[in-house]
Amino acid sequence: MQTLFHDEVVPVPRVPHSGPARADLQRRFAQRLQVNPQLSRKLVSYQGNKEAVGFRWLKYKEGFSTALVRQFIERGQGTQVLDPFSGAGTTALTAMGMGIPATGIEILPLGTLAAQTVAYAANGLPLSAFRTAAHALLHAIAEGSDDGQYALAHVPITQGAFPVDTDREIARARQFIATLTDPALGTALNLACLSVLEEVSYTRKDGQFLRWDSRSGRTVSTKLNKGPLPSFATALARRLQQMMQDFPLLEAHYAGPLPTFITGSSLTELQKLATGQFDCVVTSPPYANRYDYTRTYALELVYMGYDDAQIKALRQALLSATVENRCKRTLLHAAWEDVPALERVFGMVDQQAALQEVLAILRDRAAELSNRNVITLLENYFTEMAVIVYELGRVVRSGGRVFMVNDNVRYHGEEVPVDLILSDFAEQCGFHCAAIWMLKRGKGNSSQQMGRFGRREIRKCVYEWVKVDE
Repeated sequence: MQTLFHDEVVPVPRVPHSGPARADLQRRFAQRLQVNPQLSRKLVSYQGNKEAVGFRWLKYKEGFSTALVRQFIERGQGTQVLDPFSGAGTTALTAMGMGIPATGIEILPLGTLAAQTVAYAANGLPLSAFRTAAHALLHAIAEGSDDGQYALAHVPITQGAFPVDTDREIARARQFIATLTDPALGTALNLACLSVLEEVSYTRKDGQFLRWDSRSGRTVSTKLNKGPLPSFATALARRLQQMMQDFPLLEAHYAGPLPTFITGSSLTELQKLATGQFDCVVTSPPYANRYDYTRTYALELVYMGYDDAQIKALRQALLSATVENRCKRTLLHAAWEDVPALERVFGMVDQQAALQEVLAILRDRAAELSNRNVITLLENYFTEMAVIVYELGRVVRSGGRVFMVNDNVRYHGEEVPVDLILSDFAEQCGFHCAAIWMLKRGKGNSSQQMGRFGRREIRKCVYEWVKVDE
């Protein structure tokens, strides 16, 4: 593909219809806000990896393409790469294939499981051993029995997700994998099982929700008929075969230094990293769009042993992006080593004029909102992202670069310029915002908002921040 970085960019001087604080902020960044015709939805989303070896094993839509990551690492001349919202590990695994050490932090354990599996497959997990274990797994599912210990402990959100026979097959698979002593084999086989759960269930991922087939026994408002469901063993056999086909290709293209994968929240895990440790960050945080990943990936979390209380706790620990998230300022105070610095970060949020302008408008119209908790969603989101940006300012060395993919959002007709607000935080934390690249075509607002406020595109962007000399 053509490089993203050339002179063919189009300045965007237009100030959108908004309040004066947002207009002032846009004027400040106007010369850096540019349409980049080489950016596409496929490039900045999971679509670019849908058929890529290794990355096609798990349907993990919250990510971007390896092609995008490669260009960012090359532009940043990265020698130590970080992704604080690692997802399924695209950044770290791409860096691995380029021979560059990388670290990925991810709070959802299924993302780390997927990334570790690809890393193992590319770096020495023998295909012969995997094939033998895969055949033994399928035999255990077909001929074995389970003692009930490994049956899925369903939570309310997953109850009725599988036919009875499928639940039994999954239990046999989990029991067999628990007997393995090789952690790489266990990780890879667990990923294979986890990756077909949606296919063999009465559910379908739809944005932040699971849609349900009426055969689940649930009362459903929308019509969904998935047709004949494959057995768990049938779907698993197909996935295992696909993985075995990919092993040699992964080794040829991605063998390299094993990344460091950390399962946890960047709000606390970034504190543990050394100052100036990285010179390139490539990431895409959750968007402030009300998506709840613990619901989207509920089947996978239950497979991994999460109970209802643990899923609810994980929901609260995620970066605040839903109306259910509670304020983390008190928790951050308890976990933060440098409390005065944390108070300065909170001050950045409380004094950010464009953000406060939007919040004031939404508070005035709270009675009209479909859910007034979107106000606290935005407060929490920007508080936590300010903490992340501050920590990136510490762990990125002088001259290092941050590349971030994110979307703006709109609530009650009011656009929230996420790109400009986060770039303002970045410039208060030691970065220079070099560019905010827009996709040629933005994202439409929801049908509900279109009906009330008309159709208006909101920006889909990639930011480039450069750490300046101290």
